[in-house]
Amino acid sequence: MAIYKYKALTKEGFKKDGSILANDYRQAYDLLHEKQYQPMHIRKIYFASRKVNLEDLLMFFMHMNFQLKCKVGINDAIESFIDFHGNKVLNASLLDIVNAIKDGENIGDAFEKCNGIFDDTIIGLLRSAEKTGKTSDVISNILSFLKLQTDWKNNVKRIIAYPIFIALIAVLILILSVGILGPQVVSLVQDFGNGDIPILTKITIELIPQISRIIGYFLPTIFITTLILLSTKDSRKFLSNMLFKIPKIGLLTIKISLWQFCKILHIALSAKLDFIQALNLAIETIKFESIKDELKNIQSHITDGYKISDSFSKSQIIPSGIIMALYIGEEGNDLAASFNHISETQYEEILFDIKSLGQFLSIGLTLFTGLVLIFILCSLFYPIYNYIEIVGV
Repeated sequence: MAIYKYKALTKEGFKKDGSILANDYRQAYDLLHEKQYQPMHIRKIYFASRKVNLEDLLMFFMHMNFQLKCKVGINDAIESFIDFHGNKVLNASLLDIVNAIKDGENIGDAFEKCNGIFDDTIIGLLRSAEKTGKTSDVISNILSFLKLQTDWKNNVKRIIAYPIFIALIAVLILILSVGILGPQVVSLVQDFGNGDIPILTKITIELIPQISRIIGYFLPTIFITTLILLSTKDSRKFLSNMLFKIPKIGLLTIKISLWQFCKILHIALSAKLDFIQALNLAIETIKFESIKDELKNIQSHITDGYKISDSFSKSQIIPSGIIMALYIGEEGNDLAASFNHISETQYEEILFDIKSLGQFLSIGLTLFTGLVLIFILCSLFYPIYNYIEIVGV
C-alpha cells in the first residue's frame, strides 16, 4: 500500500487536505467517496526508507513535541510529519494511527496497532497521558527519554569504533602476511641451506590457517545455538546471568537497565500515574529476565505493604545511593523527583563507565595489535633477514 495526499471538498462544501492509505489511485478515490468527500487533487507520496530506527522515532517525537506546544491538534501534528518525513513504513503506520483516532479510538490503542514500531514503554506512557490529559508533557518526556537513549548509544559506537578498527587492522595484517608472505618465506627457506623451517614460521603458515578454518566451521553452529538459547525464557535468564559475570560489561548492563527503569518511573509518576501502575510499566521495559525478576520481587514487597525504600533495599542489584534517594523522596512525598535524580545520576555513571570501557578496550586491542606485529616480524621477516644476511656473507 502507499500514501496518497489529497485535496477535496466535504459535503458541506469546505476544503479538506489530508492523507490516505490505498493500493492505487482508484482505491484512494473510492475511499474518499466513502467519506463523502469530492476529490479535487490526489497525488502519491514516494519514500525511500523502509526501516524504522531510533533516529526516525526521535524525529517524530521532536516534531510532535513542538507541534503540541504550539497548540496543534494531535492528528494535524501527525499528518504534518507525514508530509515531509521520508520513511514509508513509519508514515504508513502513522496514517493508520490518524484514522484510528478519527474513528474514536484512544491514543494508546491507536499506537499499539503499529506492529511493534512503538514499544510497550512508549505505548504505556501514552496511555498514562490519556488518564491525566497531559499528552504534551508525556510526549516531551518520551522525547527526553529517546534523546538520552540515542546519546549513550552514539557514545558507545564512538568509543568502541577505534578499538574495533585497530583489531580489524591487526587481523587483516595477519591474514595478508600468512596468505601472501608465508608461502614465499617457506619456499625461500626450503631452497636455501638444509631447508629447515623455523618453528614460529611453521606455526604461522600451518597452525593459523587451520585455526581459521575451524573457526569458520564452528561459527554457524555457534550462531544457531545462540538463537535457540535465546528462544526460551530460562535460557535467556541463563545467558544474562553469564553476561553479568563479565567484569565491567555486566555492571554496565545492570546500570543501563536500572537507568531505563528509573527514567520510565519518573515519566509515569510525573504524568500522575498510580505508583503500582508506573512500576508495572517500568518493569515491563526491562529485557533481561534476571533483572526483571529482581524488580518483580521488589514489587511484591511493596504490594505486601512494605515501604518503597525498604523494598528496594532487599534487592542485591540496587545500589545504596538509589535507596537513600528513594527514602528522601518517600519522606518528602515526591518520588517523581527522586527517580528523576536517580536516573540523571545513573546516566552520568553510564557515560563514565562507557568511556572507561572504551579506554580499556583501546589499550587492550592496541597491545594485541603490537603482539601480532611482533609475531609476524619474528616468524616471517626474521627468516628473510637471516637469509639476506647469509647471502651477503
